[in-house]
Amino acid sequence: MAEFKPYGTDKKLDKMVNDEDYNVRVEAARQGYGLDKLIDDEDYGVRAAVAERGYGLDKLVDDKDWSVRIEVASQGYGLDKLVDDENAYVRREVARQGYGLDKLIDDKEWSVRRGVAEQGYGLDKLIDDEDYGVRAEVARQRYDLDKLVNDEEAVVRGEVARQGYGLDKLVDDKEPYVRRGVARQGYGLDKLVNDEDAYVRKEVAEQGYGLDKLVDDKNADVRLEVAKQGYGLDKLVNDEEAVVRGEVARQGYGLDKLVNDKDWCIRVAVAKQGYGLDRLIEDSNRFVVETVKVYLKEHSEIKLKKNKNRGEER
Repeated sequence: MAEFKPYGTDKKLDKMVNDEDYNVRVEAARQGYGLDKLIDDEDYGVRAAVAERGYGLDKLVDDKDWSVRIEVASQGYGLDKLVDDENAYVRREVARQGYGLDKLIDDKEWSVRRGVAEQGYGLDKLIDDEDYGVRAEVARQRYDLDKLVNDEEAVVRGEVARQGYGLDKLVDDKEPYVRRGVARQGYGLDKLVNDEDAYVRKEVAEQGYGLDKLVDDKNADVRLEVAKQGYGLDKLVNDEEAVVRGEVARQGYGLDKLVNDKDWCIRVAVAKQGYGLDRLIEDSNRFVVETVKVYLKEHSEIKLKKNKNRGEER
């Protein structure tokens, strides 16, 4: 049994136990106080917090709420009972505890069977599971990738790619999702830099490849990633999309230009760099002004110039 302080031994904590806000009662439970009372709390989140402390598991194993029973299972308690729980999430947690795998491998719910696969159990059977989520987990376990590289579902093939397997084949996969996985491995970038799918090209940019080409990409998300790489800022400072110019500002480039940007979000980004504060404190947008004030508060050593028109410090 976990160490705890019973209800009635600390007046301050007693108030927490009786607080109308369940979040406060949860915090009391997490501190190990008043578990003897909180175990009967009306809120399932509080009872789950009690279970998290390992208290009263013999009672909470029969709790009416499945989230509490999950917490009991995560403590490794009552698994022989919870293996037959009516709730799939509870049974999945039992599987994750490595219990009853020979039974749960045939569970009707795919999430439970995936929990079995997570334990590396029965992969020779689960590789043919009807649910692609289970087969994807088998791939994550790096089991028989020779077979899964040809799986009918893109999610499974994508997982194979994330394992760095079969990239020479998957680089030409018909599904962009899979090709993105290949790009993440840094493979075939010379081909994928010209991919028809923008998100594939974005992944290529994340690898820092082909930036001289991708800086002119028609898709703003791709150009944004180029900016994040700190490349081509002299060009991207004039990008038509505010989100790209904002990243240029966050890189600390072109602030003398961006301080006058028509988009207030850009001017906020400039203010966060501590640039042009004398000007931005008088900005027409309140969010820009508030950003300046926050920056000045965090950098108390910075003093703005006197406002000649108003005779006060800005």
